[in-house]
Amino acid sequence: MQRTLSLVAMLLFCLACFNSQATAQAMTPNFTEGSISRVLLIDIKPGKNSEFWTDLRQNGKPIFEAYKAAGIIEDYTIMLKTTSEGENDWDVSIIVRYKNYGALDGLAARTDPITLKHYGSSAARAAAGIKRNEFETTVGNFFVRHVNVNDMPR
Repeated sequence: MQRTLSLVAMLLFCLACFNSQATAQAMTPNFTEGSISRVLLIDIKPGKNSEFWTDLRQNGKPIFEAYKAAGIIEDYTIMLKTTSEGENDWDVSIIVRYKNYGALDGLAARTDPITLKHYGSSAARAAAGIKRNEFETTVGNFFVRHVNVNDMPR
């Protein structure tokens, strides 16, 4: 009985510490949290521009549009880098915006039917992913949080 009470007390203490830390992070006076984005930085292999853009137009864009229509993502943006910082630099960024981190829960279960419909089968989808390795390399893949900077108090 004493051990059970000790475990319950420890659990409540841990929950209180976690909750106060999460609240402190969420209630910053500097900004209000917004949506999140997954950022992919892609290096197009030399001489493979045509293959990359054809794949993006035939597969990437229709799938992103279907995700958007289904409410899975808020939006997506494709950006072309116009400067180079070296041989292994990225050329194109694909930024996919989600409402919040909760939108990532069960993501595969919501996106699989869309990609299966687009490609026709899981084998064709996997083959397309393997084919991409011939014309692109992902050099960066990370999440960022959008923030809205708060006004200074008057």
